[in-house]
Amino acid sequence: MSSILSRAQGVIKGGTFNSVAGDQYNFNLRSGEPEVLPPPGKGIEILHQNAVVGAAYDAEQRFPPPNCYPGTRTETLEILRNWVNDSTKTTPIYWLYGAAGVGKSAVAQTISEEFADTQLAASFFFSRADTTRNHLQHFFTTITLRLVTSRVLGPILSEYVDLTIRRDRNIIHANLERQFQELIAKPCYRLNAELWKNLPRLIVIDGLDECVDIASQERLLSIIREAKFGSMVPYKFLICSRPEPRICNAFNHQNFYAMVARSDLGEAFESGKDISKYLCKEFDRIRRDHGRTMAHVPENWPGKEIVQQLVQRACGQFIYAATVLKFVGDYHGLPTERLEIILKITVPENFDSPYPDLDMLYLQILSTCKQKELLVDVLAHILHPGPHILFKPEYAKTSSSCMEGLFFFTEGKVGTLLFGLHSVLNIPDNDYDDITLPCG
Repeated sequence: MSSILSRAQGVIKGGTFNSVAGDQYNFNLRSGEPEVLPPPGKGIEILHQNAVVGAAYDAEQRFPPPNCYPGTRTETLEILRNWVNDSTKTTPIYWLYGAAGVGKSAVAQTISEEFADTQLAASFFFSRADTTRNHLQHFFTTITLRLVTSRVLGPILSEYVDLTIRRDRNIIHANLERQFQELIAKPCYRLNAELWKNLPRLIVIDGLDECVDIASQERLLSIIREAKFGSMVPYKFLICSRPEPRICNAFNHQNFYAMVARSDLGEAFESGKDISKYLCKEFDRIRRDHGRTMAHVPENWPGKEIVQQLVQRACGQFIYAATVLKFVGDYHGLPTERLEIILKITVPENFDSPYPDLDMLYLQILSTCKQKELLVDVLAHILHPGPHILFKPEYAKTSSSCMEGLFFFTEGKVGTLLFGLHSVLNIPDNDYDDITLPCG
C-alpha cells in the first residue's frame, strides 16, 4: 500500500480522502470530478506573496519605530498592561484615541514590544503615506501570516490555513468578510476556549484613521464587531486611531459599545507632565552631545520657564516636542541659536489651524529651503504617492532615487532640497529607502 501511495500524483477521482498524518480532513468529491491540490506549504507561500511585511511592529521598513519615552505614559501603559493580562475582562476591545501627534503609535509600539513573546498574536500599523499600508486590501492576509508564523500559534494554525488556501487560492482575493471567516475565524474553532486562555490573543491595530478609504475604516470595525458579538474569535484587539466621525460612529454601535474599553490619550493622562520630562532629559542630552560648543551653557539649560513654554505650545502633542528637539539638536547649527528661532515663532491672530503652534513650527523649518516650488512638488509626492502617477508604478515610491527619476532631477538633487529637514521628515541614509513622515 505504501508503495502505491508513494507513486500518487495528487489526483483523486472519487470517494473520500482521509489524511491521517496529524489532524484529519475529509473531502467528499463527486465521481468524475478530480481535485488537484498544490503541495503542502504552497498556501503559506501564497499568503507570503499577499501580505504587507512592513506593517508589523518589528518591520525593518518602520525602523526606528516610535516608542514611549522612558518614564512617560506610565498610567496609560499600566492600564493597557492590566487589560492585556486580565483574561476575565468582558471588554475584548480597547480603543485608544487622540488627536494627531499625541503618541498613539508610540503606545501601540511599546505594548507590542512588551508582549511580543507572550500575548502578542499579530500587529498591523497603518500609514497614510505608505501605499502598501494605507488600505485594507492585504490587512487580513497580513494578520493571518503573522498568526501562522507565530512561534506559539503557528504549529496550531498553519496546517489548517495552508490547506484552506491550497483548496481555494482565490480566498486571498475574496471580500474582506469572507477572508476573515476562512483565514482567521474558522481556524479558531479547532481549539476550545480553555486552551485559548494560555495562547497569544492580542492583535494590535494602529492608525486605523490612516486608511485612505474612509468607509473601509468603519467596515473593518464592523467585521470585528460581528465576530466578537457572536463570540466567534478569541482574540483581543487594541485599536489606536484619531476620533474621526466614522470611527466614533462604529464604536458607538449598540452591539459594540458594551464590549469596548476606551481612553483619550490627551490631557486626561497628564500629557503635559510627560512632555516636560521628555524635553528636560533630551535637552540635557543635546547639551552633552554637542560637547565644547555647549560647554558654556548651564547644566539646567534651557530652564524650567522655557520648557514650560514649549509644553504649553505642544498642547499635548508629543510630535511637537519631538520636532523641536530634532531641530534644536541638529549638528549643523548651535542648539542655543536654533532654540531661539523656535521661541521667536508667533502665531498670527487670524491663523486658522487646529494645531497652530505645530503648523507654525513646520512652516519655520520649511522656510529655510531656497527652492520652495521644487520642495512643494517633492513634499506633495511624499504625502500622496502613487494615485496621480499614470505611467510607471515604481514611481509611487518616495525614495530619493525614485523622485529624482520622476521629476527629472539630477542625481543628488532631492538630498539638497531636503537638507536640514530631518526634524520634520524621516530621511534614510541611502537613496533607495522611502522618505516618510514621522508617526503620530
